[in-house]
Amino acid sequence: MASVVLTVVGTAIGGPIGGLIGGLVGRRVDQAIFGGTASRTIEGTRLKDLTVQTSAYGEPISRVYGTMRLPGNVIWSSGLKETRAEKTEGSGGKGGGQKVTTVTFSYSASFAVTLSGREISDVGRIWADGKLLRNSAGVMAVGGSLSIYKGTDFQNADPMIEALEGQSNVNAFRSMAYVVFEDLELGEYANRIPNLTFEVIADAGGEILLSSIVSDICDLSQISAYDASDLVQMVGGYMTPGPMKSRSAIEELAQIYHFDVVEQENSLLFRTLDRISDITIVTDDLALPTGKSTTSDKITLTRAQDMELPKEIGLSFIDPNRDYQTGHQRAKRLNVASDIVRQSAIPLVISSNQAKSVSEQQLDLAWFGRETASFALPHKYADLIPGDIVTLTVGDEAHDFLLQETETGLQGLSCLAVKFSKSSLDRNSLADSGLVPIQQVEPLAVSQLFLLDIPTITGDNVSSPILFWSAAAGKGKWNGAGLFISRDNDQTYSQLDFSAVDVVSGVVENILPDGPTAYWDHANELMVRLDNPDHNLSGETMDAVLNGANIAWVGGEIIQFQQAVLEIDGRFRLSGLLRGRRGTERNVSSHGTSEAFVLLGHTTIRSAGMNFSDIGQTHQYKAVTSGGRVEDASPMNYTYRAKILRPFAPVHALGVRDSNGTLTLKWIRRSRVGGDWMDNADVPLGELYEKYDVEILNGTTVVRTLTSDVPEISYADNLQIDDFGTTQANLDIRIMQISDSVGRGWPLIVNNI
Repeated sequence: MASVVLTVVGTAIGGPIGGLIGGLVGRRVDQAIFGGTASRTIEGTRLKDLTVQTSAYGEPISRVYGTMRLPGNVIWSSGLKETRAEKTEGSGGKGGGQKVTTVTFSYSASFAVTLSGREISDVGRIWADGKLLRNSAGVMAVGGSLSIYKGTDFQNADPMIEALEGQSNVNAFRSMAYVVFEDLELGEYANRIPNLTFEVIADAGGEILLSSIVSDICDLSQISAYDASDLVQMVGGYMTPGPMKSRSAIEELAQIYHFDVVEQENSLLFRTLDRISDITIVTDDLALPTGKSTTSDKITLTRAQDMELPKEIGLSFIDPNRDYQTGHQRAKRLNVASDIVRQSAIPLVISSNQAKSVSEQQLDLAWFGRETASFALPHKYADLIPGDIVTLTVGDEAHDFLLQETETGLQGLSCLAVKFSKSSLDRNSLADSGLVPIQQVEPLAVSQLFLLDIPTITGDNVSSPILFWSAAAGKGKWNGAGLFISRDNDQTYSQLDFSAVDVVSGVVENILPDGPTAYWDHANELMVRLDNPDHNLSGETMDAVLNGANIAWVGGEIIQFQQAVLEIDGRFRLSGLLRGRRGTERNVSSHGTSEAFVLLGHTTIRSAGMNFSDIGQTHQYKAVTSGGRVEDASPMNYTYRAKILRPFAPVHALGVRDSNGTLTLKWIRRSRVGGDWMDNADVPLGELYEKYDVEILNGTTVVRTLTSDVPEISYADNLQIDDFGTTQANLDIRIMQISDSVGRGWPLIVNNI
């Protein structure tokens, strides 16, 4: 099973305003519609080689116990993915100025990394090149999504890998824990897959019993009979780095947790050394060696010289207080003749205090055990085995010895033991892990979402539903945002699109009055305070505006402006307006307070492909900052109307009555496609067929609907008598062009005709 942390994928899937799917990046029409009087393009560095280095087969797979930080092995990669982004900036001021377009290339990669050959519980923090990539709350420092496969026996293959490689070509890696990154942004890592280390949580609570680790090692070694119940210590984390001898792993653990293992009745018995003596040897039972006559001769003591003993013992370990990096502690004896230093490194998570204590315990045991005892026992002690602790009386004092060797002969049992003290295991030392810089994922900016259900600014012939949108960045880190939609009432989300550039947005601080739509509006002004003080608005020449520059969306109306003056209070005064652009004249007279202002730039306004089934439906939408989680973003309820497909309202209605009162009504068709004045030709139809609905109104009630496939209709006198009881000198009428995909377009309302 996969535990999926869904985050925004930094992949551009559509294009800016216009186009069949809205994809106009690189098309010359951009300059004609959005460009200024002058421009230049700066193109950033681009990679030539999009391949990535992957690991070879045969790399060892670790087994993780408890919580560990470890590197993984890349087992699959799709290669680098290149994303092109443009940002156009003006020079500011009242009019004109050069437009500078900066083209940048960013790279991402999708790849899979193995973690453990044993089932895990979760993955916590992740570091990339030593810097925190993912924090404990699951927040990513850069864009990309992460799927966690815990290594169960029934987990499924990753669907993203299946989509790229084919369903039958993908291994599910059952019983192996691994993660899959999808479109991880690589800009902060020199556009390569960084060196990754993972905080792998293999057992609940980050700890595991020592007996559980030893039991697993025995099971892997096919040892069927063993008893590890005496090993009750808690282990923070341990790792076997791929194939290794079971004995080596047991010895590593025994070195820290002080236990031994003996074979007893065809079974392995694990015992802690922190126990009382197994037996006290009666002095009279000690056998007297040949040629010896006194009791003191029954035990032969050998004492190692100082030069043979360690002066220092050091231990390298994994320190949880250092973000699971390697720590080192040591114990040292002063004023001794030895210069022997023993060092060991164990992939074990312990505290610096524990590592210091273990080092001192080992040093104490080495020096305390410098005395070796040889003695012989009768056959009644035949059950003694190496690892047993026996108490012997040496001189007038009783001492514990740890049996090292036993050999059964005709005369009895020959034993070799070292002096041992249980009290040496009681050392509790204090140590300092040292200063560790606190790493945090830089707080992500909240993305403000603007959904713009508007016609195409370019007038291209669009036949499929498209929702325009943009995102504005708040304070914090922002490397783009993804648009997500939920079609099941905020239950699950899927990504529609991604924007790499934040939009220029703001708030209108005055109420925009009604104004003309057929010529320049020089009487009204807009006072706009931008959301981001680093953004700017600049003026343009009249010709540039007529060619499509300085387009903005304000309260449902699409406007253009010629002058942009920065006032001393930080607001922009916009004047020289063109109103009701692209069929939005219906909103010219309906403005309110504190309306949103969105500059419709070709690099900042994105297009998301929608389904016909989405039309008229209220869904939830989210703008998720790159690196953020979908569940952390607030949803916006929005009803999509596919206004991009709705025909514009006709214009210039003219009515003529004959002597009987029959009304002949004519009008001029407009088109959402093209619409520019062309000599000796009508504007493009823009629809599959030409058809109109004409509604005859009695107040607000529709008394009759007439249809026509030409921009003309007749309302006969007898029909008027049927509808009103008499012919009418004045009528209120609505005229709508019909779309084959979304039905009626915007109405032309004709009063008292």
